[in-house]
Amino acid sequence: MDKRKNVDIITFKLFKMNQYFVILLSVTLVFSCSSSVTKSSETLGIFEKVELEVFNLKLQDSLNIQILDVRTPQEFQAGAIQNAVNLDFYNENFKSQLEQLDKSKPVMLYCKSGGRSGKTLTILKEMGFSEAYELTGGYTVWSKK
Repeated sequence: MDKRKNVDIITFKLFKMNQYFVILLSVTLVFSCSSSVTKSSETLGIFEKVELEVFNLKLQDSLNIQILDVRTPQEFQAGAIQNAVNLDFYNENFKSQLEQLDKSKPVMLYCKSGGRSGKTLTILKEMGFSEAYELTGGYTVWSKK
């Protein structure tokens, strides 16, 4: 009879351990899933590098766009896309200047050839902007059209 009692006690302890394991596993899954949902919602939006034709169409189709030229003021003065705002990528206050833009409106951006605007596209995404399009080839391509 003692053997049977010992087996019952061991079985009961194993059952309890399994319950604790299931609870622990469930809690872990809940917290890991909730944090991944938060991370993905922070990066929602549209951030694309587009060719000249698509860039041009978006400029014509959108009423509430923001056109951003991230070249130096000297480059901007030499020629720019109509209605573009110039924010110098190399300016020490560049990120704080970006904060002044409306995050809910699409941003069309370009630089001379794509380096600075590509980095800016990443910055806009990290800052929580909803939509941004970078002109592939930059103003160099635009000026040849």
